[in-house]
Amino acid sequence: MNFPKNNRELNEIFKKAAMSKISDFQGEYFVDMLTGLPSLKKISHRKVFYPRNNEILGHNLIFSNKIWGCFFVEEGICKELNGLRVAIINYDRKKNSFISNRIRDYVRCIEHPALFLGRFNYIFWGKPRFLGYFSLLKTK
Repeated sequence: MNFPKNNRELNEIFKKAAMSKISDFQGEYFVDMLTGLPSLKKISHRKVFYPRNNEILGHNLIFSNKIWGCFFVEEGICKELNGLRVAIINYDRKKNSFISNRIRDYVRCIEHPALFLGRFNYIFWGKPRFLGYFSLLKTK
C-alpha cells in the first residue's frame, strides 16, 4: 500500500483501521517512518515480536542483526483521536535507556496480519506527544 505523506490523511486511515489484537503481533516487520522523523528503512529497520509467558514481547533490529529498544505490547487508547482503541508498543522496560523507555507506539491494523499503521509517541512531562506515523509490513 502506498501511504500518503501527511498526518491529516494518515489520521483518517488510522481511524478507519481495525483494532489490533495483541496476538496479531508475531514475527518480523519492516518499519517505515511516513511522517515526522526520518525513516531508518535504508538501514533495514525492523521490529520483531514473539510470545513469552502470556505476553507479546519484542525488539527493534537495524542492519543485519543489531538489537535496540526492547518492548512489550498491550491494549490501550489514543486520547488524541477521541479515545480510539489501539495496541500499544510500550518501551517502558528496565533494559532500555532513559531515552528509549519513553517511546509508546499506537498501532492499528490495515491488512491482517501483514500491514499495520502506527503513531510514534514520546512521553514528555507525563503525556504522550505525537511525533509521526510509521508502517509495519510483515517480512516474507
